[in-house]
Amino acid sequence: MSASVWRVAVLAAAVAAGAACGDTKSGPNVPLSIQFDPQQLPSMIVGDQLHDTLGSVDSLRAIVFNSAGDTIPDAAVRYQHADTTKIVTIDSATGHVTASDTGIARVVAQTSGLQSPPETLFVVATPTVFGHTTNLDDTLNFTSVRADTLFALSTTVSSGTTPVNHWRVEYRFLYPADLNTPDSLRVLLSDENRKFSLVDTTGVGTSGVAGSATRYLRISAFAHSFNDTVVVEARAFFPDHTPVPGSPLRFKVLVIIP
Repeated sequence: MSASVWRVAVLAAAVAAGAACGDTKSGPNVPLSIQFDPQQLPSMIVGDQLHDTLGSVDSLRAIVFNSAGDTIPDAAVRYQHADTTKIVTIDSATGHVTASDTGIARVVAQTSGLQSPPETLFVVATPTVFGHTTNLDDTLNFTSVRADTLFALSTTVSSGTTPVNHWRVEYRFLYPADLNTPDSLRVLLSDENRKFSLVDTTGVGTSGVAGSATRYLRISAFAHSFNDTVVVEARAFFPDHTPVPGSPLRFKVLVIIP
């Protein structure tokens, strides 16, 4: 799962017949567009409330803009279900959300006749196991390859025996710690598109395993010589930052780059 992208709904202002007389329905407190921010965490736990990445209780948030592109701080925004599911309860005024069942819910933000595109809330069972599907101890010998290489470090999150998708998993180098940078001339952590990345969200993904998250040791064809064991830590934790049982996991990989 891993930095978030804002969705901006720019809704064209309808020009009434009176516009010919100069009425463009603009002004500092007249909404022209609404931006609905996605939740900070990829999912919420059944029976719990929405949380941010710091562990604090969070709420749905939307920002309203006028025709000049300025925000309208006191705009009256309401949050509503965009489907018939009842797995979450939404306070329409505050945006507070409480989950009562697992599943998927779609919500929208509304103000003065404007409505955002729907955001999706994923509600999951409480994770009980953090595991791995690739070896914790392994060797990556780049000697005979010398081509841009990805070496998978895969983890799983589950509730009992049921995979848990949409759960945030963080990766980092414990050793050498200075590898936690996007330097393509060194060993680095990346996603499947070879882009520097330290966070993934569980799903089926490239591994084909539900509830799995994967980051890769990436070595480019132009990487500098290296011969050492790298230690990568993978962590899964609850919104209050207590670890999911089994977390953290540590992958130790002997990397040989002549």
